[in-house]
Amino acid sequence: MSLRDQQAFLSKIHPFEVLSEQQMDICINSMDIAYYPKDTTLINPENIPNYFFIIIKGSVHEYKDEQLVMDYHHEDSFDANSLIYSNTKSTFKVQEDLICYELERNTFLKLIEENSEFKDFFLNNLVNKIQTLKTKEYTSELSSFMIARVEDTLIHEPCIVQAKTTLTNAIAKSIEFKTSTIIVQKDNEYGIITDSLLKMEVLLKGRDLSINVEDIAIFPLLTVSGDDYLFEALTLLIKKGIKRVGVTNSKNELIGILEQLDVLSHFANHTFVVDTQIKKAKTLKDLKSASSDLLNIIKALQSKGVKVNHISNLIGQLNIKVYKKLYQLIVPKNLQNDACFMVMGSEGRNEQIIKTDQDNALIIRNDVDVEQYRTYMNSMTKTLIDFGYPPCEGNIMVSNPFWCKSVKDYEKETKRWIEAPDMQNYMDLAIFFDSFAVAGDKELLINLKDYLFNKLHDKDVFLAYFAKATLTFDTPNTIANFMTKTHQIDIKKTGVFPIVQGVRSLALREKIRETTTVKRIKILQDKKVIDNELANELIEAFEVLSTLRLKSQLEQSNNKVKINNEIDTHKLGKIERDLLKDSFKIVIAFKKFIIYSFKIDKIL
Repeated sequence: MSLRDQQAFLSKIHPFEVLSEQQMDICINSMDIAYYPKDTTLINPENIPNYFFIIIKGSVHEYKDEQLVMDYHHEDSFDANSLIYSNTKSTFKVQEDLICYELERNTFLKLIEENSEFKDFFLNNLVNKIQTLKTKEYTSELSSFMIARVEDTLIHEPCIVQAKTTLTNAIAKSIEFKTSTIIVQKDNEYGIITDSLLKMEVLLKGRDLSINVEDIAIFPLLTVSGDDYLFEALTLLIKKGIKRVGVTNSKNELIGILEQLDVLSHFANHTFVVDTQIKKAKTLKDLKSASSDLLNIIKALQSKGVKVNHISNLIGQLNIKVYKKLYQLIVPKNLQNDACFMVMGSEGRNEQIIKTDQDNALIIRNDVDVEQYRTYMNSMTKTLIDFGYPPCEGNIMVSNPFWCKSVKDYEKETKRWIEAPDMQNYMDLAIFFDSFAVAGDKELLINLKDYLFNKLHDKDVFLAYFAKATLTFDTPNTIANFMTKTHQIDIKKTGVFPIVQGVRSLALREKIRETTTVKRIKILQDKKVIDNELANELIEAFEVLSTLRLKSQLEQSNNKVKINNEIDTHKLGKIERDLLKDSFKIVIAFKKFIIYSFKIDKIL
């Protein structure tokens, strides 16, 4: 391999790309290529090598106390710790015939001493290492929003009145249009009246509301074409110091109003546009149109490197508004406040980004006829399916009578979940515990959770069995197994679920009302239930696992295949593979913490 090839190879391996040209030359001149056959022991507590290893071909397994803890293969490197601290508790053994670079120990330590970024990567704790890798992997890209056109964003229907219209009638019409902007038409010219203009020209001057609108309107109304680039409209708004402009079509006819806030939102993430559409929706058709834009928001935010927990929070809030508006459109007003509509599971935790299913339920006030809600709840489920929210395979939906009943019936169910526990009851309780009130009387859910917490008093054995579900699925301690064989891994079962269930179990025991996993972790940290290091590691691992899942689901969506929780490990880049490995380390450690915390080993 030529020196150029060596440099190209090393530059792909983090953190060697941070080395200066001179440092890279020193590195390359201090490296040799070595071969080791299968079963060779490279490192153990009695044998600290004089080399830092970088794998070209083959694989190496790391063991602690005879237990496999990590595997290394193409482009992986090891073992900085044994060189830096001159000791190790691990044994590194060749699993498949190994061809590797060996970097001399003294040169490696010299590079650490001379380059702070290089040093920080190897000396940082696991959380900082993950953050460094994430920063490198998920760098924001130049957004395509720069080529968006005016017609691509939200354009408000104009409230147009004629010049001789009285101010009273014009204001009344603007209220019908739910806008604070009045457009005045005079012959072939348009003018504008805004709230601030009304304050200055009418209220402060004490003018009569019977005057004609043309007396105070500002002419001409500045306009842009629907075909104009959106950033040109933004430039005009900023240059003129105004908050809105008119939008014209190819015939120079006024077709709407463009607000500055909408433009800024478009360049950010579209969320304000969709939020406004949801608020203004008067029919199911309007609401469906608004909700259909959520996937585009997700793609835009993900492509810009926005953290997955921020994406889930934004999308979760928009989904909640869709649910709330849907409840208001379908359920008669006189029935709305005698019930509480809630979302549960991943939706209740605000962690479902892509629409994979719907988990929802209805709590109905005691002494109110449950049957009168059935038809409306069936409509809720059918409409959500039409909106693109797939039905729940477990039928955990408000159209199922089991999840649509009175307070007293939920109390009976809660008691049964605890006193006659089985796997289904544990699952139902977990789903209910993650519930979040969306519409109607939210006190109904608050009181039910109070009832749940009271019933759990002195139920340590129950909580231990509940927490045991954290261990349901195996978490890989080596990635080579599925990198070379199955290559499809259910990242929810192996990584996301153990964190969610473990944290949920701790939150239930501590009577924490918060439903979002990351916020639960922070509350548990504040309550000293988990220490700062573990809390930070869990948050970082949860972010990595959720990001990899979202990336895979967006690819599935683009390929128009069924969305699931599997990731194709053959498509993982080097950094993503490292992030996944480190995250699995954290998950495995957390499982051990849960076993100890709930004394699960006593009930196994």
